[in-house]
Formats: sequence, structure tokens, C-alpha cells
Amino acid sequence: MQQLDRIKDNEEALNKSIKAIEEFKEALDKYKIAQEEIKKVSKYLGSKEWFRDYDDVQYGKVDIKDGILSQDAAYDMLEENKELAIEMLEVATSILKND
Repeated sequence: MQQLDRIKDNEEALNKSIKAIEEFKEALDKYKIAQEEIKKVSKYLGSKEWFRDYDDVQYGKVDIKDGILSQDAAYDMLEENKELAIEMLEVATSILKND
């Protein structure tokens, strides 16, 4: 690779990296804030209140969108959150090891 091409190529890599890091920082800030909401869902799922709410919706006492009561959406979200946390650890480990 010629010197000028090498410099241009690395300049492009630098700019892409800066942009990706900025976007990740923004997303990570939102993700950190969302953890409180995720904990709230986790605590509610399977609680006495959840079972009461589930029964009331099933028997028509309450008419409301009930994705949280289906369990699947909440369970899938909690599992995806765990998988994402593991993936972030793996990426961070690779960065710190300089792989």
C-alpha cells in the first residue's frame, strides 16, 4: 500500500472508530438508565401482584394490553439483557487484552 493510501485508509478507520464510540456511548447511557426499568419488570414477573393481575385479565375483570402478563415478552427481554451483558463483557475483555 502506498503511503498516501495508507494514511487515507487509517484516517477513515479513525473517523469510523470515533463515530462508533460516540454512538455506543449514547446507547450505553440509555441502556444503563433502562436497567432500572428492567429490574422493575424482573421484580414484577412472578410476584403476587403479577399473578393477581394475570388472573384479573384472564377472567375479564381488567381489559388492558397485557404483554407483560404473557410472560414470553418479559422473559425474552430479560434473557436478551443477560446475553447482551455477557457479550459486552466478552468485547471488553478482548479490548483489554488487546486482541
